[in-house]
Amino acid sequence: MRKLLAKLTRRVLLATALTAGTMAMAAAVAPAQGETPSTLRLSLDNGRGAVLGNAVLTCHPAGGTHKNAAKACSDLDAVGADFRLMTAKPAMACTLQYEPVTAKLEGNWRGREVSFTETYSNSCALMVETGVVFDF
Repeated sequence: MRKLLAKLTRRVLLATALTAGTMAMAAAVAPAQGETPSTLRLSLDNGRGAVLGNAVLTCHPAGGTHKNAAKACSDLDAVGADFRLMTAKPAMACTLQYEPVTAKLEGNWRGREVSFTETYSNSCALMVETGVVFDF
């Protein structure tokens, strides 16, 4: 009887630990209380229809196909997802060559639809203004 009781206790403790671990993992993956997940489609083109790249960026929690998702989400949080308000690397110097690149951001940010498009004189100017947001 004692062995049966000990075996049953171990099983209950194991089941409790597994349940607690699963709940902790779900909490870590889920958005923080009160945060609405955000999903953005980012794209770059040369202004003449040639696609230079694209990515999906999810925030709250950070993820998607963007290689620097956490930093990009943090930077976008600071400006309410309007990358036109960013100044990521103001001390960086760029050449004056004109090779336009158009950056587009579309999707939802904390429950509201967003859509922004901006053309920069070259990819260096884009990086100065937007940092890692369009570095995918």
